[in-house]
Amino acid sequence: MIEVKNTKLLFLYRSFLFKFTKFKTNNKELKREVTALNIKNRKQRISYVYDEAIKEINNYYKDDLCQFENGQCIVQRQTGKGNVNGCCRWCPLVTDKGCPSSNLSCKLIYCKTAIKNIKLLRIRDIQILKCLSPLQRLMLKGEFFAVKEDIIKDLYYGPLRYIYTVLKRNIK
Repeated sequence: MIEVKNTKLLFLYRSFLFKFTKFKTNNKELKREVTALNIKNRKQRISYVYDEAIKEINNYYKDDLCQFENGQCIVQRQTGKGNVNGCCRWCPLVTDKGCPSSNLSCKLIYCKTAIKNIKLLRIRDIQILKCLSPLQRLMLKGEFFAVKEDIIKDLYYGPLRYIYTVLKRNIK
């Protein structure tokens, strides 16, 4: 059993050298990271990390950053263009009931009006994402307008699938 004291060696702990190692920690701030390291199935670990990152974003912006009323954000109400359901970026997934996707990349896009009085959360600020590789974190930045299942598959299979799906999404 190995004790995790900080996030500096997470890149090493994810390697095949620690495949059968159990991790523990006494640091309450590292509980989620240790839980992720103890999930040995790679796809399940990626899914857990993704879900925890979404929870962190939602908790950080629990005050409703975009100030939704009747399905419109503050900018949509000010401009009066009639866009509804919160997505101002022409997302093909948005329905009349809102966005069915819990997309991390989309949650980290901010318009000028929304960011005036708040400190922004960036990918590098979300500690649980350090359980992913730097390439996976880079891929997360560009996963706009996709559902969670596709994002998890892209992160699992790597950059070739990612490039293919991003190109396919943008061609449509």
